[in-house]
Order: sequence, then structure tokens, then C-alpha cells
Amino acid sequence: MRILIMGPYPLPGEPLAGGAMAAVYDLAQGLARRPQLEVHIASAHVGVRPGVDRQGALTIHRLPLTTGRRLRWQRHMRRALLQIVRSTQPDLIHAHGTNFYAAAALDAPQPSVITVHGITYREAQRSGASGWKTQIVWWYDALYEAWVLRRARRCIAISPHVRQAFSRFPHIRWHDIPNPIDDACFALPRHPQPGRFLLPARVIPRKGIDVAIRGLAAIAPENPQLQLRIAGETDTDPGYVAHCRQLVAQHHLQQHVHFLGVLSRPALLAEYEGAAAVILPSHQETAPIVIAEALAAGCPVIATAVGGVPDMLEAETTGLLIPANDPQALAAAWQHFFAHPEKAHLWSQNARRAAQPYRLDSVVNKTLAVYEELMVSS
Repeated sequence: MRILIMGPYPLPGEPLAGGAMAAVYDLAQGLARRPQLEVHIASAHVGVRPGVDRQGALTIHRLPLTTGRRLRWQRHMRRALLQIVRSTQPDLIHAHGTNFYAAAALDAPQPSVITVHGITYREAQRSGASGWKTQIVWWYDALYEAWVLRRARRCIAISPHVRQAFSRFPHIRWHDIPNPIDDACFALPRHPQPGRFLLPARVIPRKGIDVAIRGLAAIAPENPQLQLRIAGETDTDPGYVAHCRQLVAQHHLQQHVHFLGVLSRPALLAEYEGAAAVILPSHQETAPIVIAEALAAGCPVIATAVGGVPDMLEAETTGLLIPANDPQALAAAWQHFFAHPEKAHLWSQNARRAAQPYRLDSVVNKTLAVYEELMVSS
């Protein structure tokens, strides 16, 4: 069977940028191990030239991400992807996201399935975007998402929250398959350093980085060992990044808060290994891959009870759930964590058991079952 995966995929030597890219990468690696499959990937990037390269058993088709593409309803990107479809002649297309990748898959004559990684209309509501241009882009993408899902027939939900959020599309047949996690996460040893907390997220308003800084400010004087290590890109919203850095300076937290930027895969794994817990104070999430990675690494999680997070994290079993946009609640959760080290140890043991559904082989097997069902029905 020849499979064409359409979605974000890293350039050689570049780090994984975001949960969807990590999921596509890991799934592609797992599928490529199966001898009955020929796996192609089509992925768009800013500033690249069209081309094809091989990475082991994978064939990667690169295409440039055009500027102004939204003005033409993504037609240029869809046409470029359809050219790859014609050149590869796949038996099946698996698109990731609800943008031009999914639209192109639905334009193609081959059977297709779409993995829905985010809920754009809710992200638009909670984006925190201040400029009118950015707000227009968010709502354009939300409109495009609805247009794609009206056309879709088979979709993969990475969380029960996804199906609930899109219940207004009753014609879609949903398949429940979580994002896969790199096997290396399960193999990590635990060397947690007291007071060291990892916040693996982009520095954007939706991730609640400012909430974490305010919460830390409330307890840092009594907990001088407390370290918050923020691992994520800082390019998308420079104004918000500046605001967060200003908060750090205002509360004299320079020795406590560290902006690490985008980390390589080995560096991120090292952060999981050394973290006492992972913090995720987001205002909105679908099924954050960093929670699954943390659990697989045996790392407890303190996260806001938003979106699909409660489906992944069991309070007082693998970590703590707190309300969104509440620095005091986060400060109290930190203090609870410090006061009960025996709980942290138990949560760490429970975490890896809770992460078993995210194992790569399990996700690949479920995905192949969808492929086979789709081929039979088409």
C-alpha cells in the first residue's frame, strides 16, 4: 500500500516545531517500519524550493509555503499538493490538520482520512491576538476549518474533546486514535531535580506563560530553589514575549525563569528527565502532545483543566488539574507539590502506565486498521 501523508514535517537538522509536527514525524517513522507500506510525505515550508529527498524508507516531497495564500482560498497550495498526488499515485491520503493539507486531500480522487489536531475556532476565540490583521487571520482559518469539515467524511480524533467540539458535523465518521509518542520518552531514566519545572510551550498568549510567571512570583521568595524552564519558540508574538520578560523583571525572577527557546529532540528529552514536573497553564488545548510525552517520561503534570486535558490527566493520580487564568491556583498547586514529595513519586510511577495508549506501535496499528477499512469501503 502506498500512503501519502500531508502535513507539517521537519526539515533536515531542524527541531520539531509544535505538537502536530511531532505527531506527523513519529507516525511517519512508525509507518515506515512496516514492510507492506510505501510512505511518502508532502510538507510545505517557508523559503524552500520544490524538491524530493529520501530519509531511510521515507520519501519527502518539499514545497514552498506561499505568502498571501489565504487571499486565494489556499488554491495555490492545494494545486501544488495535487501535483504531488499525481506524481506519487498513492492508494490513500492521510492529511493532518484542517487547513490546505486537508483541503487538497479532499480535492484528490483517492480515499482520504484527516487527523484533526486542533480546534481552530476555539483557538481563535482564545488567541489573545491584539492586532486586527492577526484576528482576521484567526477567523479566516476558523472559517476554512468549517469548510473543510463540511466536506470531510472520515476523520481521526486525537481526543474525545475533538469529536465533542465538532459535533455539529454529524456526517463525519470519527476514529479515536491518540497522537503517538516517541519511544525514547518511555526509555528515559528519571533524575528529577528538586524545584525544577518544565513548561514546554510556545510563548504565545494561549499558553498562559504570563499566568505561570505570576504564580511563581507568589511563592518564589519562600522557595528559592524554584526554577521554571520555558521551552518553546519566541518568534510568533514578540509583543507577548516582551510582556512576559517584563513580568520576570518586575517580580525580580531572573534567577528563577529561563527562556530556552526551541530545543532539539535530545535537549527536550533531557529536560523531561530532569524536571520534577511539567507545567502547562494554557487557556485552551486539544490534546497536548507534551502532556503525553511527560507521562511517558514518568514526569508528573500540573495543567489547567481545559479542552482535552482532563481526558489525558487524572488529578491526584498523575498530577494536578487547576483552573485556567488563575495564578493563585497554580501557586497553590506548586506548594502542594512541594509539601507532598511522596505523592510526586507515586504520580511518576502512575504516569508511565497512563501513557501506554500513546505508544507508537499501538497508534500505528490503529491507524493501519483505519487505512484498511477505508480501502475496503472505497
